[in-house]
Amino acid sequence: MNIYNYVCDFPNQIENSYLLDVPKTKKKFRNFRVIGMGGSYIAGLLIKEYLRDELDIEAYPGELPEIDKKTLVILISYSGNTKETVQAFNKYKKNDVLVITSGGKLRELAVKNKKLLIEMPEKLHQRFTFSYGFFPVIKFLEKNNYLKTRKKTINKTVKILKKYKWKIEKEARELAGKIKNKQLLCYATNYFYPSAYRFQTSLEEDIKAICHANRITELFHNELETFPDNKSYVILIIDNQEIKKFRKQMNYFKRLINYHEIKYKRFPKEIRIFVMFYFVDFLGFYLSRIKHTKMGETPLSDRIKKL
Repeated sequence: MNIYNYVCDFPNQIENSYLLDVPKTKKKFRNFRVIGMGGSYIAGLLIKEYLRDELDIEAYPGELPEIDKKTLVILISYSGNTKETVQAFNKYKKNDVLVITSGGKLRELAVKNKKLLIEMPEKLHQRFTFSYGFFPVIKFLEKNNYLKTRKKTINKTVKILKKYKWKIEKEARELAGKIKNKQLLCYATNYFYPSAYRFQTSLEEDIKAICHANRITELFHNELETFPDNKSYVILIIDNQEIKKFRKQMNYFKRLINYHEIKYKRFPKEIRIFVMFYFVDFLGFYLSRIKHTKMGETPLSDRIKKL
């Protein structure tokens, strides 16, 4: 499968990841703490926002503080060899742990220590494993009665992504041509911050250029001082409810900048957030073509992981 087909395949990745077998446990937990790096950390950030009104969930890129016996540690690493995640397992192996991986050292440790385990498929493209870190956690929480089923919402998400693929791709392709030589910033309201962070990390991988993402609330406290002389191009991802109390500030900011707002506000936010992820992957693909970079290849990152 070529890289374009991987991008297009996102709806199928959602379907397939939600079908993975997940374990049942008799233990009851009050808190959930997700640890992962890169795309696995983004999965944790999104789980936190997606379920923020229902469960106590936090996400960490590496080890977290001491925890109590009512906390389930969720470790996500596709390869199973991510150094920080393996170190976290060794720190918390006496606690309750759920491991989500395709193999490697992490799977070995989970089996040896009899921890909860969800096995991702092997031989996936590392750049496109986000769904396999996110949806199995949702299914695990459903199966163990922490959540009501999200099956209808997930099925609707897949349907919408497939139906509007052409529109999402077209907008991303046109935006790529417009911003090809710009320094890029992305600001989002809190619920959509995982999408903004995905924007940053994906484009840094895809076009080998520094991008930056932050929450709009943080923007108004410090980064605003760099405008209007800042020559960057701004991407905005906004939830109407969250922005209400900052409406005047947002309107003022828009007058200072060149920007593109990714909308799709006809969809519920729990579906719209995956539209944003799809959009970012298409944007990265078309920018990588324009800039002649190799999307999905990370030679420097791969090299430093071996040191």
